[in-house]
Amino acid sequence: MGGFGTRLKSVSGQTPKPMVLVGDEPFVYKLMKKLEVDGCSKIILSLHFRASYIIEKIRADDPVKCPICFVVEDEPLGTGGGIKLAAAQITSEYFIAINGDTYCDINYADLYSQKGGFDLTVAGIHVKDINRYGFLELDSDMGIVALREKGAFGEGYINCGTYLINRQKVMDFPATKFSFEKDFIRECHFPITLYLVNGIFVDIGVPSDYFYACEILT
Repeated sequence: MGGFGTRLKSVSGQTPKPMVLVGDEPFVYKLMKKLEVDGCSKIILSLHFRASYIIEKIRADDPVKCPICFVVEDEPLGTGGGIKLAAAQITSEYFIAINGDTYCDINYADLYSQKGGFDLTVAGIHVKDINRYGFLELDSDMGIVALREKGAFGEGYINCGTYLINRQKVMDFPATKFSFEKDFIRECHFPITLYLVNGIFVDIGVPSDYFYACEILT
């Protein structure tokens, strides 16, 4: 949740993207409630932009009953650095990481049950147009070969921004400021598996998809 949300400024103004209202509550509350329903025992938020505002708002609203921990990036650490910072607060061997600006209709308990099979599992979904998201290159067994950049067209599988991760693999990564997708995944030397999502996926990073989220999630 450390980004600045520049593409959504026409809607969000100075409100951090995960805190933009969808219906009558901040978008991130919907994510947190879904995690709690699916059995999450602890939620850790890695923050940077307007971190104090987010912390104060969540503490005041108390949207979920499971414990919430906040870690604050003194400077933007990238998606990987933010995950690594949060992972330092985790004691379990595996954990789930999700983006604070995407909603995925996924059973998190089922995803977590995959732990032990692979050190990294990436949730992916089939879409009609991969252009905005980049895409997952898969082998014949639906294993992930690579995460490709934006620019291709047509249907395919995209990364939902939801991961089941072996904690030690992230903690052992030598950098503190890095991209999870472009650095960690590209440099990992272990198999990556796909967890296929068949439900709703929405990324509120641009106004059109934000309004779509307001339609389907309220």
